[in-house]
Amino acid sequence: MQQHLTEWSLSRRKVFSNCARRFVMQYIKRTKPFKHRDMPNKWYSDWDLMIKSVRKVFYDRLTDLHKGVIWSEKITESKMRYELVSNLALHNNKSSSNSIRKFKLIELGLNRIRTLMNSSILRKISNNSIKEWSFYDRVKSVPFGHLDVYCSPDIVYRIKNKWNLVRIVFQAEKRQPQLDLELCSMLLWSKGNQYLPNLEDKFIIHGLSYDSGKWHHKKISPTQNTLQETKQLLEKDVHNMNILQTEFYRTNDIDSMPLAISSLYCKRCPFRTGCLDN
Repeated sequence: MQQHLTEWSLSRRKVFSNCARRFVMQYIKRTKPFKHRDMPNKWYSDWDLMIKSVRKVFYDRLTDLHKGVIWSEKITESKMRYELVSNLALHNNKSSSNSIRKFKLIELGLNRIRTLMNSSILRKISNNSIKEWSFYDRVKSVPFGHLDVYCSPDIVYRIKNKWNLVRIVFQAEKRQPQLDLELCSMLLWSKGNQYLPNLEDKFIIHGLSYDSGKWHHKKISPTQNTLQETKQLLEKDVHNMNILQTEFYRTNDIDSMPLAISSLYCKRCPFRTGCLDN
């Protein structure tokens, strides 16, 4: 019997919206080999490995900051270089032997961290203007009806009687038509946290996202209607994911699954090798 998909996350939603074929290869459990072709070997672009390294260094820095340990620029640079070189070598990326490309990626990564740390929220946390704050890992899901939702904020802080939920996206897409509802999914996490209020008007939602060389700050004051629309978005997403899974299991033919709307999305896809015959 087919097991229904129950998990929702922002990354799953983005992959599903951009390329159904990648979603099948990345998130749908295979019960037998693909018809007509083998499963492509995963490949990682040096750009994605840079972003992965930035995320790791930033959260390591945030962990120490929460303990009262302040990093110097030299420490940040050293950590960034180590993470990137390690990731390039681990995934046999050709940039691991290109010193000019590595230097450029390290500089790009460091610039993201520096500018993020200089954003209003992080600057106030660093100088102790915001005294009550914590950070979380999005690897834990929260139950929402029959769904498992990965929607925890990256940072939570309180100013007076307002709780602020912050999500950080290190590489945003240019078009984000449902950004408000995607960000408000953090409210579902807050409702399962016994230490936080259960009222939407007690929260402010923040999205920090990097695109076109700079960080963008989206601020939302949620309402009950916003929360309801967010729940409907999640339900609809998972419903459509299950429709796709049913169709794939019917044919077991990965070539019958729709491709990305734009070939630009294929440039950094981890399954691009072997996805098509040409």
